[in-house]
Formats: sequence, structure tokens, C-alpha cells
Amino acid sequence: MTQTRNISVVWIDNLNMSLDLHDLLVCCRQLENDRAAERRKQVEKFKHLIRDPETVKHLDRNSDSKQGKYLNWDAVFRFLQKYIQKETECLRSAKPNVSAATQASRQKKIQEISSLVKYFIKCANKRAPRLKCQELLNYVMDIVKDSSNGTTSGADYSNILLKDILSVRKYWCEISQHHWSELLALYCTLYLKPSKDINRVLVARIIQTITRGCCSQTDGVNLKFFDFFSKAMQCARQEKSSAGLNHILAALNIFLKVFAVNFRMRVCKLGEEILPTVLYLWSHQRPNDSLKDVIIELFHLQVRVHHPKGAKTQEKGAYESAKWQSILCSLYDLLLNEISHIGSRGKYSSGCRNIAVKENLVELMADVCHQVFGEDTRVLEISQSYATSSRDFCSGSTPSKRRKIELGWEVIKDYLQKSQNDFDLVPWLQIATELIAKYPASLPNSELAPLLMILHQLLSQQRRGERIPYVLRCLIELALCQGKKMDLEISHKADLLKLWNKIWSITFRSISSEQMQAENFGLLGAIIQGSLVEVDRELWKIFTGSACRPSCPAVCCLSLALTSCIVPEMSKVGMDQSVCEINQGYSLKELIMKWLLFYQLEDDMEESTELPPVLCSDFPHLAVESILVSLTMKHCKGAMDFFRNVSECEQQQKGKVEVTFLEVEELYLQSTFDQVDFCTNMMDSGPEKVQTGAGLSVHQNLKETLDRYLLGLSEQLLNNFSFETMRSEALVRCSSLLVGVLGCYCYAGILPEEDVYKSKLFQNAKSLMQYAGKSITLFKSKINEESRICSLRTMMLLCTSYLHNCTKHKANKILSGLFLRLLTSKMMNDIVDICINLASLTKRPFDSGESNSGELMEEDFDGNLMEVEVQSTMNLFESNDTNVNNANESGEVQNTFGAVSPLAEEHLTKQDLLLLDMLKFLCICVNAAQSHTVSFRASDIRRELLKLIEPSILDASKSLHLHMYLVLLKELPVEEYYLPMEEVFELLKPLSNVCSLYRRDQDVCRAILSHTLPIITNLGHCSSDVENTKNAQGQFLTVIGAFWHLTKEGKCVASVRMALVNCLKALLEADPYSKWAVLSIMEKDLPVTEVLPQFLADNHHEVRMLAAKSINRLFQDTKPVAISKSSKALPLKLQQKAFENAYLKVQEGMKETSPVIADELLDEPYNRKAALLMTISMILYCSPVCEKQALFAICQSVKENGLEAQLVKKVLKNISEIFEYKHLEDFMTSHLDYLILEWLKLQNTGYNLSSFPFILLNYTNITDFYRSCYKVLIPLLVMRGQFEDVKSIADQIQKDWKSLLIDCFPKILVNILPYFAFESSGDSDISKRRDTATKVYDMLKDENILGKQIDHLLNSNLPEIIVELLMTLHEPADIEVGESTDLSNFSGDLDPAPNPPYFPSHVIKATMAYISNCHKSKCKSILDILSKNPDSFQKILLAICEQAAETNNIYKKNRILKIYHLFVSLLLREIKSGLGGAWAFVLRDVIYTLIHYINNRSWTC
Repeated sequence: MTQTRNISVVWIDNLNMSLDLHDLLVCCRQLENDRAAERRKQVEKFKHLIRDPETVKHLDRNSDSKQGKYLNWDAVFRFLQKYIQKETECLRSAKPNVSAATQASRQKKIQEISSLVKYFIKCANKRAPRLKCQELLNYVMDIVKDSSNGTTSGADYSNILLKDILSVRKYWCEISQHHWSELLALYCTLYLKPSKDINRVLVARIIQTITRGCCSQTDGVNLKFFDFFSKAMQCARQEKSSAGLNHILAALNIFLKVFAVNFRMRVCKLGEEILPTVLYLWSHQRPNDSLKDVIIELFHLQVRVHHPKGAKTQEKGAYESAKWQSILCSLYDLLLNEISHIGSRGKYSSGCRNIAVKENLVELMADVCHQVFGEDTRVLEISQSYATSSRDFCSGSTPSKRRKIELGWEVIKDYLQKSQNDFDLVPWLQIATELIAKYPASLPNSELAPLLMILHQLLSQQRRGERIPYVLRCLIELALCQGKKMDLEISHKADLLKLWNKIWSITFRSISSEQMQAENFGLLGAIIQGSLVEVDRELWKIFTGSACRPSCPAVCCLSLALTSCIVPEMSKVGMDQSVCEINQGYSLKELIMKWLLFYQLEDDMEESTELPPVLCSDFPHLAVESILVSLTMKHCKGAMDFFRNVSECEQQQKGKVEVTFLEVEELYLQSTFDQVDFCTNMMDSGPEKVQTGAGLSVHQNLKETLDRYLLGLSEQLLNNFSFETMRSEALVRCSSLLVGVLGCYCYAGILPEEDVYKSKLFQNAKSLMQYAGKSITLFKSKINEESRICSLRTMMLLCTSYLHNCTKHKANKILSGLFLRLLTSKMMNDIVDICINLASLTKRPFDSGESNSGELMEEDFDGNLMEVEVQSTMNLFESNDTNVNNANESGEVQNTFGAVSPLAEEHLTKQDLLLLDMLKFLCICVNAAQSHTVSFRASDIRRELLKLIEPSILDASKSLHLHMYLVLLKELPVEEYYLPMEEVFELLKPLSNVCSLYRRDQDVCRAILSHTLPIITNLGHCSSDVENTKNAQGQFLTVIGAFWHLTKEGKCVASVRMALVNCLKALLEADPYSKWAVLSIMEKDLPVTEVLPQFLADNHHEVRMLAAKSINRLFQDTKPVAISKSSKALPLKLQQKAFENAYLKVQEGMKETSPVIADELLDEPYNRKAALLMTISMILYCSPVCEKQALFAICQSVKENGLEAQLVKKVLKNISEIFEYKHLEDFMTSHLDYLILEWLKLQNTGYNLSSFPFILLNYTNITDFYRSCYKVLIPLLVMRGQFEDVKSIADQIQKDWKSLLIDCFPKILVNILPYFAFESSGDSDISKRRDTATKVYDMLKDENILGKQIDHLLNSNLPEIIVELLMTLHEPADIEVGESTDLSNFSGDLDPAPNPPYFPSHVIKATMAYISNCHKSKCKSILDILSKNPDSFQKILLAICEQAAETNNIYKKNRILKIYHLFVSLLLREIKSGLGGAWAFVLRDVIYTLIHYINNRSWTC
């Protein structure tokens, strides 16, 4: 009965829906009526129906249900398209020659049609975007293409594209790469061939928007757009609108920033082609400030692409060309003129005008000056090429004016001297400051004194003071620069000292100026830091009197002074008489404490309501606390040194450079191997140094004084605090000051931790924090008050800053433990309650209103995920549509140049930001609580936090909730403290849904993957909760597998793939043996160890390079053990397999260079070679067992892949230095036997000695190579029976070939005799080698080669033969039981094999026995033969010790010690025989050698 009733309800509902939509359906059909009047009537009815609430409701429901049998918005849109087509055909068939009135009527009709379309789109997408992107986009593009015939309005539809499609994030993400390219091609064509119908500014604006979309959502825009920008700039001189040009240049900047990664040379060439035109535009068309900013960005971009991180020569990573040098000089000349014009305009303009120029212009000028200033060139003759057209510039057909321009620091000094006007001076002070700060080495020593003298003159004038801050900033950088110069002459230093003393005096006198306090203290600090003057006692009166209040710059300066100078004991340091009388009885240290704390006498404190500066503003971390504690120590300077690592005062933040492009510059330098931090970073792997406070002792009276001051300060705050008159963050600052001081005492070993908690200071700190907690409680009832939101957010940020580095340094960890003790359970619970309230406030999607589409969307995605579990991970991110209600979906919140990312902060209110700050604070608290005693239950808070991401609360389609989940994902799991696996699983539960929801939003995908890195470490933790561990790992690997599948399908851009590579790296660190890190792809298991190498063949250079730099994870277990950061090598088989996979994959990438476009060949092969070399170099560095293979792979790649020899030498030189070889050739020679042997094995494929890359050994020609290395080459050739090649070498170095054989005889024999001594083991390889040895030996016995000389050579060279034989020792650790020896106990599984041939000890002993048996004397042993000439023992022992002394390789040293062990064991067995009278020498030599090695053993081994 119930089932029947439900069916009836559904049927009635469907019937009502059909009735509601019936009128609309009828109306839509009438829109195709042949009568124009009827169509006009139906259009009005249509407008009314599509905004009717009931109709809209049913259309929304039908669109969301994705059931085609009901009328939905897409179906209505198709009816509308037919109507527009009919109207357009009527207009097209109308008579062309009509009156003006008729023409105006037609234009009005066209406008009405486009307005109707826009109105319809607004109605359909008002609540959420429901029209299909592809259909809408195709329609708009078709109309715009057809707009040239005058029957449609291309401008109107372009506006629709811009405002109703490209501003909607869902559409932005759904546009395919093909459509992005088509859009860009369409509007580029419209720009180059203007249409009267569409405004060029609008076209340019759309081009900028589309370019941004192409570059953020796709990877492969057609490279023909390089040609578009080239043609667009050719037309730029005729461009009448600066706004249009602004958009085109802005689009160009976006395009170049992205494509500069893969196409550096192409970008450079484009810049060299178009910059002359841009120079012309600047100099002739007087662009406005907005256009100038875009042009400056373009100039700066080109400078940075040509000269990454200031590189000046090609050898250092610059891209050089004569044309670029000409452009650079013209740009320098243009900027000189521009700065002069700015000064002139400033002088003669009325009203107030800023005397400083914009930072972007200053940075550009500084970078250009760095390039054009040379030590030799002072004057340069240039042609004003930018005064002509770019075509003339390129062809050189039009002669241009030539004139001389001055270069070098003389120019800057002249500009600083020739005018006294601030408008002329300040720009050059800014440029000089930036140039010295960014490139301190570019300032010659000879220019220090002249520049300092000029700045001193400017400082001493003290005119109106407007220029003085800029003079001081320049002096700060000059002081820091001089401090870095270690090669100054004594006379030079004396001249500089006089000037610095004068500058010190002037600065000291003006320290009280509040406007320039930061600069004055900054300069004093820089002078103290560089020890540029001898600091006198006068300095201390700044920090004891009323000349200035404590501030961040003052505290930084005081910190430097206390670190560098000894504090005088007496308090009278040149103060005024009145000040001395007031402070009578106080020591100088006490006065500094009083000044820092703004401490007043008890009577004055009661009356004062002013808060000390330390409670009102932020200071560097623990700076004030460490100073106060150091002042109480007997050795203040030593205490400051002790605390230096904890509190570092940075004088200036130099984070001006855009981080994203800085990464590109670093990529360039890594590709040219001028920045090889991939090795140096890995070298820094020693155990963390633990600092102790031994030697620090406290002055008890001073400590008591400080305690009294702090108690007075805190009690004043407690007694006078009121929520109406004082902000709660002052309470937090004061409590952190108290525990900071206590923490420093505790860190220094002065105060035991248990005494800290009993102290009055700590009790006051708790009371202060309790007051602060009350302000949080009050906020719960007033969450809409903006002032309270701001105050509470400041408080949260302060609390977070005290805990943020809690595990990075012992002092910070102690401080965190103390601070955590202040946090009450009620305060933490109140914060959790506020988080829950703030999270639940946002019930609606933030983009639009009341739609219930969220529920439908959740059902859809739940179903999708159900399928995933049943089928495979491939379905995880698959769907026909994406119901993402992202920011500005309705187009109401619009960004001029494309849809705003849901990650953008502009979507978040102040309440939202407070919520995120609170979440971060709570996460850090619960993590730090795992190693500290706290008053709150961390596990309860974690559970409450995890409730925020339960399906009933979390709506990931909302920007706030997305941010919320990302914060929890990143901050809740940390490397140091592992979450319970049950909570890890809970945290990962929403991940699949969130990724599915945003799978097409590349920015969000990248952010999600980046935020998952901390949780991977937790997944690798061994947990007893097996079930949840397996579930959590499976949940995460499902997501990673889905992203890998999307990558293979080309649906992830480079930034997402890089984030994916970082995840794979983290997985390998967590599970280096791939026990659980296995992706299930298409019902096949794919270990992560096999996935990572596949990125070596990626289409994007940055991805390949990241994969190459990460390849060491396949060879090392990089998981840190205890306090050591060193890596552990993986098993041999895993390393060998990893080498094969990596090398094959990177070689596969070399073959994928397809010459589609000729210009593309400039970059692609070069980039792939860099990735190849980076990969092999990383393996060479991190894997001793694959070292020889990697080195041979490099040699082979020089021949096969065309690696540049000079670039390879640069890399190998760096690695050889890291391996502590004196020279590159020493490193290469140590592996030469193996390299040549492997090379000759490939002789049938064109490999021979002459083709070997001997240049890598620093030989300039093959003759030098043969002359130096014939002792390695000839034995290998002899063993191959290539006597003709031996003769060729002899002819090349002009020696008799038989004499060369005699020189190499010991080594030749060692390649033969061991195979004669080998016992028959049935090994086919050994049998084959024995046959080869027999054949070669027979050839040597031939009368035409060595003949009967062999026996004589054997006798005369026996010690040398024994040495060569011993050097072939390689005792494996896994030797068979029957062949086990003492030496195998000293061998490891990962001991790399030496150069071939190599044999175990039993073969070497057998060979010695074989020699003795074959010797004519018929002695019992080889030692008996050697004892006939006792010097032989000395020769052998000395040769072994020399080999050990020459190497720094721990594996080779260990092997040689085993060789020494083997030979000495043989000697000691025969010691009773007397060894031919050499027994005493042998014993003495062995004893001395062992003592030497024991005394000089390396503990790091």
C-alpha cells in the first residue's frame, strides 16, 4: 500500500512538472513560427517564463538530474538557437541597399537577439552554471566567426564569452585544450585582421584572458602563438589604444612566463625580435604608467631569461648573442633617459609628488646595470636603434644615429654628485642600493671608498631629510657588502675606517628621529656586524635613555651590539647629568633591561596606563627574551652567541623576487649545471649538532632584578586590564615574554624545568593567558563584531608563531612546552566551539544562492565512488559533467581576466580567515602536545577537528570548506608526531570526493597533492592498527593512482604532475621497498618504484628535471634514523633494477624529440640532454654500486646523444670534488679500465678507442690520451687479440710496440694467469675466459711478439705481478660456504666491484701457487721465490700502502686494507722461515702501518 502511494506521489510530481513546463515547451516551439510578429510575441512570453520561479525550479532539477527525457536548460537553449538562426537568416536575406532608418532597425534587431541570449544565460546560470560548456562555447565561437557579414553582433557575443563563460570557474575548468587553442586562434586572427564590429581593446582583453586560461589549464598551446605575438608587435606602432596594447603585452608576459620553462632559447629569440619595437613605443609614444608597468615586466622577464640570477657569461648559464647585447645597451640608455625625465617632472610639477621611483623600475635598472657594467668598458658607442622601426633594426637598412654612452660605477657616482635635487638623487640612491644588495660582488674594491665618500657628503648635508632614508639604506647595503670582502688592502681599510667613523657619528646623533629610526638602527647594526668601526662606550646610552623607545630595529641593533661587544660594567657611559642622577645605583645591564621593558618605578607604574612597546608590537622570535637573559649572565657576549641560532634579527627581508620565476631561473642554472645544489644539499647529512649551555653562569643579583621587572610588568597588566580599554593580544605577548625568558634560562641549563613551573613568573603567565581565554569566551557570543574578529585573529597568529617551530630547535621546543602549559582546557574547547560555529555559518554555496543542487551533486559523486570501489581506480575522476559550484559561477563575482580560483583569498571573509587561523593553531597544539604535558585532551580536540570534515558538515564545493580541509590535511599530520591510523583514515575519507569534484581545476589539484605530503609519512609508520593502516593506505593510493591515470591521458598540467612527482618521492621515502606503495592501474599492480622513472620521459622540462633530481630515492632509503640524517643504501638487486629502469626511461625520452617545428629544436634536445645528464649524475653520486655503470652511461651518452663534453666535464668535476679527488682526471682514471673494457665490447657498433670521449679526462687530443693511459689500454687490447691496435697506439706515441707490451706485461699477465689457476667448476663463462686466456698467451709466446722473453719477464717483474694480482681482490660477502674466508667477514653486500678483472682471495692464492709451480726454481711457495730477493717484500708492501694513501674512497680503502691483510697473513705464516732475512723489516713495517691507520682512522666511515 505504501509503495503504491509513493508511486502515485512521484507520478503526480512528474505531472505537475510537465504542466509547469508545458507552457515553456509550447512557447519554445512557437519561436520557430514563420511570422515575425508571432515570434516577437513569443519572445516576450519566453522572457517571462524563464524567470518564473516554478519553471526555473523544474528546469534546474531536470538539468541536475541529467535525464534527457525532461525539458531542461540545454534543451531550451537549443530552441533558442533555432530561433536566432531563423532571425539571422531573415536579416541575411533582406535587401542590402536600404534607408538609414531600416539599417538602424536591423542593427537594433541584432542587439535584441544578442541581449536575449545574454539574458537567457543569466537566467539559466544564476543559481549555478547549468548550461553545457561545450555547447555554449561552440555556439558563441560560431557566431563570432560569422559576425563579419553584419547579421550578428560579434562584440556582444565576445562580451558574453568574457563575462558569462570565461568568468565562470566551472566553464573555465571544463574548456578543453582544443577549445582553448581554437579560442586563442580565433581572437588572434581578429586582432591581426580587425573587424569593424568588434572593438580591438575588447579583443585584446579577451586574448589576455584566454592566454591566462591556456597557460593555467593546459600544457600544450600551439607554438604558432609565438608567431602571433611577433606579428602583433609589428603592428604595435599603429595601435591607437594604449589599453589594447596593454592587454596584448600582459598576455605576452603570461605566455612567456609559462613557456620560458620549456622554450628558453625560443623566448630569448622572440624577445630579441620584439624588444626593439617595445623600446620604440616607450621612447616615441609616451605610454601611460599602466602600460609602462607591463613593458617593464616584459623587459625584466627577458633580462632574467637571458641572465638567470644575474649570470653574465655563457659559462655561468647566461644566454648570449650580439643582438641581445645591443638591445641591453639600448635598454640601459632608455632607462637612463626615463629616470632623468622622472627627475625633471618631479622638479617642475606643482603639488606633492613622491621623490622615489617605482620598485619595478629600480629592480630592472639594477639588473641591467649589473650586465652592462664591466671592469674594462667605461664608454660604449651605441646606435639609437630603438628610434627606428623593428624591421629597420633587424635588417640594418636604415642607418641610425650613433652616440657614446658611459658605463660603470662612474655613472652612478656622477648622478649622485651633479645635482642637489632630491628628485634627481633619490632614484640613483635606490638603484645603487638595489645593485649592491643583489650583486655585492659587482662592486669593485676600488669603488668602495669613492662611493662611501659621496654618501657621507649626502648624509652630512641633512637638508630637508627627504633623501636621508635612501642614503641610509644605501649605506646599510654598502656596509654589509664591505663586510663580505675579505681581500681589502690594509691601506684601503684605513681610508674606509675614517669615513665609517664619520658616518657613525652622524647616524648616532640623529638616532632619535622617529621617521628614520629603522634606517639609523639598521646602519649602526650593519657597521657593528661588519666590524667597520671600533665601537665606543657612547653606543650604550642609546639603549638606556629616553632618546628612543624600544622597537624592532633597535632590538636588532642591540642584539648585534651585545654579540660583538663587551658590555661595560659602569652605568656612566656619557649620559646627561640628569639621567645619571635618576639612574644612580643601577648597572648598565640593569638600565638596558629597564629600557627594553620600558620599566618605570613602582609609584609611576600605578599611574601609567601606557603599555610598553614589547607588549604592543611584534619583535623577532625570542630576540627580546634572549637579550634579557644574556644581560643577566656573567659572560653576556658568550650567552648571545649561545642564543644566536634561536633568535636571529634579519635587518631586511629581500623577498622581492617573484618566487615562481625564481624557480625557473634556478631550473636554467640546473640545466647548465651552474647550480648543482642537488649534490651539495645531500652532502649536508651529518647528525644534528646539539648545543649545550656549559660554561654559562648567571649573575644572581641581575637575575633577581630581571624577575622583579617582569613581575612588575605582568602584575601591572593583570591589575589594570579591561576588555574595553586593552586588546587581548597584549596579554598573550606578555605571557609569551615571561615563558620566553624562563625557557631561555631552562635551555641554558640555569633553571631546571620543574622549578620553572613553580616560579611566580610562570604563575603570572598562566593568569595572563586565562584573561586572554576569557576574551575568546566573550567572542563566542559576538562573532560578528569586526574589531573582535581582528583582535582574536592577531591573538591566534601570535600563539601559532610561538609554537610553529616547536620541533626544529631544542630552545624552541622548550619554549613550546612552557607555552602549551599556559593553554587551559576551557580556552582550547572554546576555540573548537568557535571553529564549529564559523564552519556551520556557511550553509550556501559561496558563489550563488539557494539551489539545492548540492544535495544532488553529493548523491552523484557518492554513486561515482561506489563504482570505483567495485570496478577500478580509473573511474575515480571520471564523469560526464562536473557539478562544482565554485567561486563566481554565476558571474557575479568577476575577475577581469578569467575566473577566480576557489583557492583565492578574496572569496573568504574575515570570519573565514579567523576560522582557518584557529584550525592551524589547534593542529599545531595537538601535535606539539604529544611530547609535552598539557592541561587539555589533545585526542578529544583531534576528534572534534575531524568532525568538521564529516559529510554532514563538509561541503567541498564551498571555498571556505575547501580551505578548511586543506589546512587539516597539511597541518594535522606531521613528520615528527604520528597520528593514530584510525584518524589518518578519517582524514583521508573526503579526499576522493574532493579530488573528483575538482579534477578539472588544475590549481586545486596541485594544491591538494601538495597538501597531502605530510600524511604520507604517517602512512609509512608501523602501526598495530593493521586494518585502518591498510584502509588508509588504500584510500590514498587510489587517489594517487587516479592522478597517474589522468597524467597518462594528458589531463594534468605540468604543475600537477610536479606535485604528483613530489608525492611519489614522499611515498618512496615512507616505503622505499614498495611493500605497500603499489598503484593498482587497470587491474595491474604498479609499484611506485616503477612509476617515478616514467616521469623522466615527460613532455615538460621542469617535470623531467624534478624526477631526475628525485631518482636517488630508488637507490637510498632516505628515511632519517634517530638524529642522523644520513641515507641508507637499498639492496644491490633493487639498485641495479632501478638503474636499468631509469636509464631506459630517460633514453626513451631522448627518442621522443619530434622535430615538429624547426625552432622547437632549439630547446627540446637541449632540455632532454640536461635531464639525461642530471639523472645519470644523481645515480653516479648516490649509488656506489652503480657508479661505474653510471659513468659509462655518461661516456656512451656523449657519443650516442650528443652530450656536450664541456657540460659533462663541469658535472664530473663537481662530483669528483665531492668524492675528494684532487683532479677530474684522477676520478676518471680510477674507473678507466672498466670504461674502456665496456667500450670495446661494443666495437661492432662503431665503438673503438679513437671514438672514446677522452676529452672527459682533460686530454685535448688522442695522442696525449694514448701516451698517458697506454698501460690501461694495451692489456685490454691484448686480451681481445687486437695487436694491430697496439701497433697503432705505438705509432701514435712514437714508441716500439713490443716495448709497450713489456711495460704492460705484469698487468697483461694478471688478465691471463688466474684463469689458468681456476678450478674447473663447470661454469661456461669461466671456461670461455680460460680459452681466451690460453689463446692470448699462445699469441704472446709467438717469436714475432714476445717469444722466449716471457720467462725472463716473469722472473724480473715478479713483485710487480704480485702487486697487480693482489689489486684484483674482490671478496664478496655472499661467498659460498666452502670458500668462506676471514676476508669475507670484512665485506659488505654493497661493496662495489673494482675494475676488471677481479677475483676472490682463493683464486689469487691459487694463482700464486700456479706461478710458483711454473717457476724454474721449483720452490714450495711464491714467498720462497720472493725471499731470494728480500727487497721484493718491501716493494709489494710499499705499493699496497701507496694505493691506500692515494684514495679517499672508503670502499677502495677498505678493499686495499683487505689486500694488505691477505698478503701480511701469507707473510706471517712464513715468518719463521726468515723470509730471506727480511722478517724484521716485515714485522716493523706491519706494526708501523697498523699504528698509522689506527691513529688516522676516519670515524665517519
